[in-house]
Amino acid sequence: MKGIIPIEKKFMQPNHLFALEFREGFVFGRVIRRRMCQWKPYPVIDSNGLPIAMLPLGAQAELRFRDPRNPTNSILYLKSTTGVGLPWFYHGAIGLKPQYIQAYLRYPEAAEIPGKFANIDPIRPAAGDRISTLNGLNSPYEQPTDFTEIVIQPTRELGVEYYNADEARMHRPVLNILFALYWTQLFTAISHPKLIGDIALKRYEGANASFLKVGFGDQPEEIGPETMKDWAINPMTLDEASRIGGER
Repeated sequence: MKGIIPIEKKFMQPNHLFALEFREGFVFGRVIRRRMCQWKPYPVIDSNGLPIAMLPLGAQAELRFRDPRNPTNSILYLKSTTGVGLPWFYHGAIGLKPQYIQAYLRYPEAAEIPGKFANIDPIRPAAGDRISTLNGLNSPYEQPTDFTEIVIQPTRELGVEYYNADEARMHRPVLNILFALYWTQLFTAISHPKLIGDIALKRYEGANASFLKVGFGDQPEEIGPETMKDWAINPMTLDEASRIGGER
């Protein structure tokens, strides 16, 4: 599909600069270190740790991405706002198979499913609505794409519903969960005004700086007071950030 690229091409390297968009504004920083996290194959399981089998034209209610070895744990969940004292977050995508399986992501869990056209009713996973659904065509199992690029902040859960569009056969959804976990240094108007201004004004070319949206929906997610306090930052608009660094 034109305009959709493998998520691996968008992962950041150490010392990579970024602007992370929350609903309250942008947070700026650099990657200190990263760890690639992949679960392939990941058989979709229920809350008891049992693989789900989907009947023809059957739907599966919302599930978390649970660890099959210990279903009380979630794979894509950071329970603390920092890791070894550094702000951290997940960035990645999910590939899936077989091609009949449709996935409807919610972030945070139980939130409205994003991706619908502006003037239509909400997406209905139980009915198999084919509206911006994640599937093996737009995000193949072997190569997850940025069709649904996901940024997960700490203390937030990601949920997903499934639908089997096959009219004749039962299927078991299998995922390729591919994410980078970033430990970061965040900039403030006092500590790094010029860097903030340069990122906001896109003075860096190529792959030197990335703009990422927290979540994956129509608007970024809220950072919340706990994370804002622990990260010791105040989100700002792009205009505010542009003025901090001054003009050249």
